[in-house]
Amino acid sequence: MKKWFTVCLMALMVLVMSGCGSDNALDSYSFGHKVIKAGSSEVTVALPYDIGVQPNTSQNALGYPVTTYLGADKNFLVSIEAVTPKAGQPLPTAQAYGAEAKQFFEKSFGKSLTWAEAMKTVDGVTAFTADASLNSDKAKIRFFQYTFVDKGVLWNITYQYPIDSTMGAQISDLVVGKIQITKKEG
Repeated sequence: MKKWFTVCLMALMVLVMSGCGSDNALDSYSFGHKVIKAGSSEVTVALPYDIGVQPNTSQNALGYPVTTYLGADKNFLVSIEAVTPKAGQPLPTAQAYGAEAKQFFEKSFGKSLTWAEAMKTVDGVTAFTADASLNSDKAKIRFFQYTFVDKGVLWNITYQYPIDSTMGAQISDLVVGKIQITKKEG
């Protein structure tokens, strides 16, 4: 009897120590940072997992050259666009690019969208930011957007998660807006 009690106690300890389906983001994800370079600009972004370059995304909907980085799972999505000028045409401002995104969502989802925008400083650079929720029959998501221009590159960094995902909300608290812009002299 004592032997079985010891075996059961050890099994219980193993289950407790292994996390047993923890609902804590820190236990479930490998948080880190990714350095991304485009032209002369370099940013470092906090992430819950590694992300990769998306193939076949050489230009965005407005015709600008773009490199897109993406990572997603059922709880969280991160999209980073590095947009460069097109021949003979300068980049749009961060505010103009953010307004394009807002128009797209308003046109697509109308009253299902709540949108709050502001101009904020991100690591010394002025950025257009949006904090939005989409609550329709088709989608229920929360998303954040950070758009800024640094050294001739327009960065558009978007985070989103399902509104009902507590894991997504935890991840959001740990990574959203944690952006560093590398400052190089010379």
